[in-house]
Amino acid sequence: MKRNTILLVLVLLVVPLLLQSCGPSTKEIELTVQAGINQENTREALQKEQTDVANTQSAIKTEGTAMAMTQTAMAIPPAQAVTAASCPFYIYKDWGAEVNHFVPEGWMGDTQDIKLDDNYKLDPEHPTVIQITYKPSGDMQWAGVYWWDPPGSFFGSKDGGFDLSCATKLTFWARGENGGEKAEFKAGGIAGTFRDSLQPALSSGPITLTNSWVQYTIELSGKDLSHVIGGFVWVTNKPQNPNGSVIYMDDILYEH
Repeated sequence: MKRNTILLVLVLLVVPLLLQSCGPSTKEIELTVQAGINQENTREALQKEQTDVANTQSAIKTEGTAMAMTQTAMAIPPAQAVTAASCPFYIYKDWGAEVNHFVPEGWMGDTQDIKLDDNYKLDPEHPTVIQITYKPSGDMQWAGVYWWDPPGSFFGSKDGGFDLSCATKLTFWARGENGGEKAEFKAGGIAGTFRDSLQPALSSGPITLTNSWVQYTIELSGKDLSHVIGGFVWVTNKPQNPNGSVIYMDDILYEH
């Protein structure tokens, strides 16, 4: 009996020790669970940080786009409303006439090959006219002049122009000094910061002038003339006039 009691006591002492040696302690289990929780929290924190970074980058990109749009809007001011003109609307009637509009500032191509005199006295029928002398010597082998609005602009760098919706045609008188001179005449087509409503430019096509006055017409019916910046164009080239040319123009106007 005493022996059995001793064995029972030993069993009660040894079994817990064996159980403890076969598995993790309660403390170890607690540490393992805590480590797992810490790892999960770290992963969630990293994901949140990545999301915050992505949101910040998106916000910066959106702000940059908004700034670019604002800068573009500031660089290109809105087009001004233009007052409707009444026809006839003159580009050139006589030198210094109050009814004249647009200015011949848009020199193009070999500009050194051009001489323009808008107070040339030719004959009693046309007391003052525009004379253009072209002597081809430049490398580009062509030249031209735009009459535009406003003065001081440069191919649409400033807003201006006129609402010429009253017109159905542009007419002008022209002649050559000797006859046989070739030139082309146009209306509209300015495409700078501020665009001409008449796009593309309408052309008379190449014209062979005579040594007598002839009236020419560029038809404008059905065209958008609400904001005409480039009122008139003369252009020529060396192949058409290998020896140069002298031409005269008068009474350039928009008509009903």
